[in-house]
Amino acid sequence: MNHILKVSLIASLSAGLIACGSDDSPSLNTAKVSFSIADAPVDSAQEVNVSYSSITLQRPDEADIELLIEDENGEPISINLLDYQNGDSLLVLSDAELPIGEYSELIINTYQCPQNQNGSTEFCNVVDEVGATLPLKTPSNKLRLGSFTVTSEGTQAYTIDFNLRKSLVSTANGTSFNLKPHGVTIIDNTAVGSLSGTVDPSLFSAGECAADTGNVVYLYNAPIGETEVLGDEFDPEIDTDVPAEVVAPYASKMVQQDSETNDYVYSFSYLPAGDYLVAFSCSAVDDDPEIYNEISIADPQAQQATVSLEAGVNAEYNFVEAVEEAEAI
Repeated sequence: MNHILKVSLIASLSAGLIACGSDDSPSLNTAKVSFSIADAPVDSAQEVNVSYSSITLQRPDEADIELLIEDENGEPISINLLDYQNGDSLLVLSDAELPIGEYSELIINTYQCPQNQNGSTEFCNVVDEVGATLPLKTPSNKLRLGSFTVTSEGTQAYTIDFNLRKSLVSTANGTSFNLKPHGVTIIDNTAVGSLSGTVDPSLFSAGECAADTGNVVYLYNAPIGETEVLGDEFDPEIDTDVPAEVVAPYASKMVQQDSETNDYVYSFSYLPAGDYLVAFSCSAVDDDPEIYNEISIADPQAQQATVSLEAGVNAEYNFVEAVEEAEAI
């Protein structure tokens, strides 16, 4: 038995469960849940276009629930992930009525993404930094993102956050890309804050760093142990030889120039409340998202600080040449 929820992308609809079986089936305790999609900047692409057909929700010892994602014509939707970054998001399912309880897996079903480097670019593709349109593969057209919980506390809103610096991987000698679930997270919108700030451009050429290349801000769950090493991006399922003392970042963001202020800025959105260590590196030009590259973080060494984030609060930390004590504002 399957329950199917059909929800239009452009309309805020309350989608009810369509139950299979007899009329005397027991009623379900339900809550209304919404899902949005957001992204973070990536340095290897101008566009990351992905088509989606549905979201599958799995529950222990229960039938799967499928939430259809469609446009006004009943077709799968196509999204350029890079249109929704730095706090922006796209609402893809609104007020879906779901049974209360634990869900063991949320699966995003992509639509006709190619399964090899020679596949079609019609529905899933990457426009790279020089303008070439390349195939974008998703594993078996499914992104398995893990567990989440639906509670009885009113309407719940979740953001599916794509950190493309982790999840977008160049393959086949640069002729195609893979989009992996590594780095894609499900975040409860009621328990999140954000962190942003500026970076002094004099730090870009500090030491042996080349100006305007490899400028990245890394974020780690705190505290960090005295013997632990701040790591760059890597996938532990791919690189199994990373030393045990290396700490993987929670997220990382390129430093970008704001077109209005001309300041060099970074921004982390949809962060669960808690303590973090934020660190800048001017030497992150070769950060392969699958392999530990032993990038120096922080670089310069003093450019790191601990910040505390509260739900609903936008915190700020600025990296300046004369290092000051960090304050979360």
